[in-house]
Amino acid sequence: MKYLFTLKYINLLSNYSNTSYYINNINSLVIAVTNLKQCNFYNNPDYYEYLIEYRGNFLEEISKVSYACGDTITEKFAIISVEAGKLDQLLKDVPSIIFVNFRSMFVLEATSGEATSNIESIKNSPYLDLSGTGVLIGLVDTGIDYLNKEFTYEDGTTRIESIWDQTISNSTPDNNLFMGTTYSKEQINTALKAYASGKDPYEIVPSKDTIGHGTNLAGIVGARGFNKDIRGVAHDCNFVVVKLSESATYKRDLQLNGILDVPVYNTAEIVAGLEYLKKFAIASSKPMIILIGLGCSDYSHDGIGLLARYVNELASYRGLVVVTSTGNQGAADLHASGLASNVGDIRTSELRIERLMQNFSFKIWVRRPNKFALNVISPSGQSSKFITSKINQVEKIKFVYENTELNINFFVPDNNTGLQVIALSFTNITPGIWKFQLKAEYVTDGRFDMWLSPDITLPEGTRFLLPDPLSTLTVPAATKKIVSVGYYNSLNDTIVAQSGKGYPLSNFIKPDIVAPGVDILTTGLNNKLATITGSSVAAAIVAGACALLVEWGIIKGNDSTMYSPKVISYLITGATRKSTETYPNPSWGYGKLDLEGIFNTLAGTRSISTFYRGDTHTEYHFNKFFIRIPKEMEGNLYE
Repeated sequence: MKYLFTLKYINLLSNYSNTSYYINNINSLVIAVTNLKQCNFYNNPDYYEYLIEYRGNFLEEISKVSYACGDTITEKFAIISVEAGKLDQLLKDVPSIIFVNFRSMFVLEATSGEATSNIESIKNSPYLDLSGTGVLIGLVDTGIDYLNKEFTYEDGTTRIESIWDQTISNSTPDNNLFMGTTYSKEQINTALKAYASGKDPYEIVPSKDTIGHGTNLAGIVGARGFNKDIRGVAHDCNFVVVKLSESATYKRDLQLNGILDVPVYNTAEIVAGLEYLKKFAIASSKPMIILIGLGCSDYSHDGIGLLARYVNELASYRGLVVVTSTGNQGAADLHASGLASNVGDIRTSELRIERLMQNFSFKIWVRRPNKFALNVISPSGQSSKFITSKINQVEKIKFVYENTELNINFFVPDNNTGLQVIALSFTNITPGIWKFQLKAEYVTDGRFDMWLSPDITLPEGTRFLLPDPLSTLTVPAATKKIVSVGYYNSLNDTIVAQSGKGYPLSNFIKPDIVAPGVDILTTGLNNKLATITGSSVAAAIVAGACALLVEWGIIKGNDSTMYSPKVISYLITGATRKSTETYPNPSWGYGKLDLEGIFNTLAGTRSISTFYRGDTHTEYHFNKFFIRIPKEMEGNLYE
């Protein structure tokens, strides 16, 4: 197990024999994401980025290839950018690549929470004295408005330790960065001084948050309270920010489909950003809360894929807590599932396509070891006939009346998840009802699932006719060791239908908890107030609460062994639960965020209540007090 602690606990960094080297060489370490020259392909829409797993001389092998480039992220994971149509050739030319992750489209997930979650009472306690001091907040998002007064101290200096802007080309390329430019705290302070004297700060630090999402979330987590209405949950924390580069290929594909002005991101750049944050925390020897305010829905949802493996590894570092949201796809009707009981059973899912899309793709995920054949029927009735899946099989189908082409790739099984994956890619898919029939060839539980990309990336009205609202939490929320947060409306104490719902298709529970996420006031661009809604808003509130917990535990020495799984246990223990719900459940997880409840539980002053709902009665347990209520009487309790 690896450790991240403040200098006070530096003796626990025993796994790093060269600890002094990390501390004394922060500037070089935090940007040591790669050791290769910058690649000119990453922002080219004709090249596709992938997250890959490698073993061997990856950098040496890919440096000899003219149609692709790549950079290592960790000792196991790397990013590649390869010319369209040449991925198979690259796998032959670079044998050190052992697995290529499916490309996934990530979108932003946001559209004071303190009182509802009992945070303010904890912050105001003179005995706890918690404000986020000494804790880093890592953001992988749209950047941050570093001129905003909420992110500066009273003396005008910045609370931002570093910005890695992946979108800004370095005029003097840094061999340690595969893309973009980093800006230190000292450079940001110089820019702030220039701004105060009437000069252009962007000549010194040109990084801007042009969308506002990252700035909004940073304000919820840690606005210092320059505006008294928007003080953040952990208002004395510091920030480390990664501004993500948008995916040029996804952006082009959306524009061809008539979807404009939707920020979209790729897995590989996100993982690189997370690794940068991890290395900064190691180099700084400070605990860090990493907030991921993005999500992807077209994924396996079982916590097994390459991204889940990386995030689980990241969340295993002590002193490092990873928080994300369950997304906004709970009511989007973009998930369909089915069960086949016997060999030969046929299950049909119908998908309404609202208007012509030049590019449209999704995957069918079949739980192992089930196996299905696929038949696709167009709106005019043309059928592909049932195609029996074989390893690495590729089928091309032309639907004549629709003038639509379909490529089908079978992965039996997929090398990483072990599932049967059927990847469908349409060109010029026409409006109408498309049918996807799956015939069982081998059956255990007979489960299959289909997820489309997030609703904002599709024409309005695109939907499955018989959708499944469960298992709609986005990735990476469906990952075991990450803090996964859904959202509810604190005004009427109801779950929001759009909140992504559990469970992952595995043997663990997500979401962990829920937090307020409707009409939350925060800071925006140019020091203006903003009111936002969405699951990432709730995740930001929880990230701030986690910062207070880590401050209490690591900084103040009450629990020096905090990391993501342990923080999850604290959050679950303190959660508030409604008597009308059974817990855990797919919408509420283990309950509502309640920071005061955590500390009351730790102090032994909280009345712990549980209940069991059976077929004929419900049992309530309040410490040593026990009540059993017949079903026919229970309804009267809430009238």
